[in-house]
Formats: sequence, C-alpha cells, structure tokens
Amino acid sequence: MNTNKQLTKGNKMRKIAMIVGLVSVLATSAHAYTWSQSNILGGYNYYSSDSGMLGYSQGNILGGYNYFWK
Repeated sequence: MNTNKQLTKGNKMRKIAMIVGLVSVLATSAHAYTWSQSNILGGYNYYSSDSGMLGYSQGNILGGYNYFWK
C-alpha cells in the first residue's frame, strides 16, 4: 500500500474523531449552567440549573477560600 495514501486516510479519520468528540461534548453540556451569589460569610453560594444549590465558599485568614459542597 502506498504510504502517502495511508497517512491521508489516518488524518481524515483523526479529523472525523475530533469532530465527533467536539459535537458530543457540546451536546452533553448545553443544558446545564451554574451561577454564584455572594453570601454573608465573605464567599459565594454556588447554584446549578439542574440540581439546585451545589455548595458555598467562605473566605479564610490566608486570603483564599474554603469550599464546602453538598
């Protein structure tokens, strides 16, 4: 078999696989979205459109955040 034809066929298959993968990722994550809201602890409450409240965060003494998930 000609090596050039084999490389071309492999490149086409790789492109098709990448397109299928990209479309499947876009299709699965299209309906859910998240948002956050500041809370009285100096952090944020995290919500999701399909599962309600995900958790919250609060500021710590080092200037970072501590995260707590449900």
